[in-house]
Amino acid sequence: MIVPAYTLWAFGLFVLLTAPAPTGAAPPNLSYVDLGAGGSACCLVPDGFGNVYVVGSTVQSSRTNVSVTKLDATNRVVAGFSFGGAVFDQPQAAALDPQGNLVIVGQTFSSDFPLVGALIAQTEPGVAAGFVAKVNPSSGQILFSTRIGGIATESPIRVGTSADAVAVDSAGSIYVAGKTNAKDFPVSANAFQKTGAGGDSFAPRPFGFVMKISGSGDRLLYSTLLGGLRVSCFGGSHCVGKSTATAIYAIAVDQKGLATVAGSTNALDFPTTPGVVQTECRCAEYANNGFVTRLSADGSGVVWSTFLGGSWYGPTQYPSGVNAVRALALDTVGNVVVAGKTDADDFPTTSGAFQVRLAGQADALPRLTDGFLTKLDATGTALVFSTYLGGSAADEIDDFSIDAQGNLWATGTTASADFPGNAAPFTGSFFAEVSPDGARLLSAQGTPGRASGQAIRAAADGNLWALGVPGSVLQVPGGRVQGFGVLGAVSSAGGDVKGYIAPGEFISLYGNLPGPASGAGATLDANGRIATNLAGVQVLFNGIPAPLLYVSQSQINALAPYALSGRDATTVEVTSAGGNSSAFQLYVRPAQPEVFTRGGSAVALNQDGGVNSQDNPAAGGSVVTIWASGPGSLSGQLPDGSIATDARPTPTLPVSVLQYNRSIEVLYAGPSRGSVINALQINMRLPQQSGGSFQLMIGGFTSDPFSVVVR
Repeated sequence: MIVPAYTLWAFGLFVLLTAPAPTGAAPPNLSYVDLGAGGSACCLVPDGFGNVYVVGSTVQSSRTNVSVTKLDATNRVVAGFSFGGAVFDQPQAAALDPQGNLVIVGQTFSSDFPLVGALIAQTEPGVAAGFVAKVNPSSGQILFSTRIGGIATESPIRVGTSADAVAVDSAGSIYVAGKTNAKDFPVSANAFQKTGAGGDSFAPRPFGFVMKISGSGDRLLYSTLLGGLRVSCFGGSHCVGKSTATAIYAIAVDQKGLATVAGSTNALDFPTTPGVVQTECRCAEYANNGFVTRLSADGSGVVWSTFLGGSWYGPTQYPSGVNAVRALALDTVGNVVVAGKTDADDFPTTSGAFQVRLAGQADALPRLTDGFLTKLDATGTALVFSTYLGGSAADEIDDFSIDAQGNLWATGTTASADFPGNAAPFTGSFFAEVSPDGARLLSAQGTPGRASGQAIRAAADGNLWALGVPGSVLQVPGGRVQGFGVLGAVSSAGGDVKGYIAPGEFISLYGNLPGPASGAGATLDANGRIATNLAGVQVLFNGIPAPLLYVSQSQINALAPYALSGRDATTVEVTSAGGNSSAFQLYVRPAQPEVFTRGGSAVALNQDGGVNSQDNPAAGGSVVTIWASGPGSLSGQLPDGSIATDARPTPTLPVSVLQYNRSIEVLYAGPSRGSVINALQINMRLPQQSGGSFQLMIGGFTSDPFSVVVR
């Protein structure tokens, strides 16, 4: 069964050809870091000379290792290296020491994680351990590295240790913080808290930890736990297995060597000090509060400590509440600025703050979160300001940076079309600028998918850098730029932003673009092919014009040229008479399959030709038709933008559909007559007992999972 082109148009296969996308503000320059399939970026570290390091994880040959990539002042990748063991190593935070070395912390499951002069060489086998590694970013040499954790066997639920935050003082000493469930976590003789982590046979009980290590890595200067034992629970056997959980996500160190840490806890007896902003945890069961704690210089005590959060809500047997501090920094006068997420409608805010109320529905169960930004004075006894930041859907702040003027640049994830200050946003992620007093939102920019949201740095040279989990790096000279540019590249079939492309793939570019405000749909050229010039706009891949399906001021849908086959990378640039975008690079893969979906369910026809849906499910054992992008090169290749007139050309790589990693019957995999040759039609037979999700695999490359409605 070959479906004619008009059916594909009816399903919207040429994504958003007739609906203009929203227009955003001027975007930054774009780059992508090559992290491999399944890799993720965690950290962004400026080197003080206009360059930045991106630290993340890279997946190669079934192992996940630490990746370091250097980008120059023009946001171009210039160097990189990786290190790690044979299983899984995930960095969580990174900082630069006074000599320009990178200090990276995270979590490892690799028994052979490389150790150099380790303070702790052995931790509990088979359980996650934290790690600290100091590396020379120029050579990739590990100067020292150590595991972090205990050696004793945990309770039946084994959680292990994770190092999630790091800071380096002016003398080069390293401060590491995170969470541990190790009962014998190594602490110093004068530690503020020596015991508490570990839990029992019913539940783990992770505590936070803070550790100071000498700059050379040869001495443990102090180490302490931080947490509590008492959990609030209403009633009898329901409370069996309920335990406390404390985690530290952020750390900063002042000129006196005092470490300030922040995170989340549900422990009623988490240590606080008199006179601070909030002395009581508004917690119940696992409904938590944030906290901010300043330790003494030797880790033997607390200078001050406060909770930060709103009240739990909902039924007493199933209480809800999310309050977590994800980022922390000190301003020039010693105030403590923190950011994170909350769903509390009574989160502490201050008069005159930009947003004093939770934007989502207060009567929802559970509620959707907003981000928050809070500045405490240097003693923790007063709020300088505190504000929500979010719209009516789920939002959170995951990182922020303070610029030379004291403005706060925050980044995180958003699902809110009404995110403040961004009248026509891309949903997915954002970066925003807030005044030093928290009273004004100076700018806000939505970005597609996870193009930003992971980390942000306002560099001393005036550049703003924003990092997305897939390895996208956005550079904004001066914070806000005028001109054309691309914010993110996404498969038109769906999925997140990505730095990869396959020959012939349907690709959507989002950003500040030179297309018409009302948008323009595809046209045919004199040869009957999809035109490469649409409304005066072209997209060039290594100088080759791509067929264009749709252009507007914020979105372009294009077909990657098949001439990319055999290349490692391609440079992409949007051109027009009104100006050109900054060029950026995408890495080329032989195939990158994605099935066209709507809400996670494949755009599909049942065997009788009806549209597959909840109201019209397919029968087990019947044949359904789906469509996909990204099969790569084709046999009997036709010119770019050609319309298929028969069942040729077909993919050169093998095509299969998997369910539970087992192949199901594929009756046909080729073009749809009357459609552009780039659209791969697949007729597949459903199993008799069909349920769960499927994946399309082409030449060893797999799509995101998709579903078909089956009765």
